[in-house]
Amino acid sequence: MLDFTFATASELSKEIASRMKAQRMRLELSQPELAQRAGVALGTVSGFEKSGKATLETVIRLIVALDLTKEIEPLFLQKPTSIRELELATKPVRQRVPRKNKKLL
Repeated sequence: MLDFTFATASELSKEIASRMKAQRMRLELSQPELAQRAGVALGTVSGFEKSGKATLETVIRLIVALDLTKEIEPLFLQKPTSIRELELATKPVRQRVPRKNKKLL
């Protein structure tokens, strides 16, 4: 298994494609079936599994079709590393950028 810590972007994308192919096979889905479920072309699925290259939208479509959305949910959650960060994380998030004071001419 690849250590993601020291892998290059190319190695990571190939490893992710390999793991997604393994999931497809566990679900006993053919490439055409996955392509239909994901709403992408068969060549897109085949190419992704071989090279690991695809658009982000395509990868997300495949993730949804393979029922892997719960696995990616924690990817970008902010993890507080101090009490201060924990306090800030629990505060309501401001919905707008603060206004800059306009100087009168």
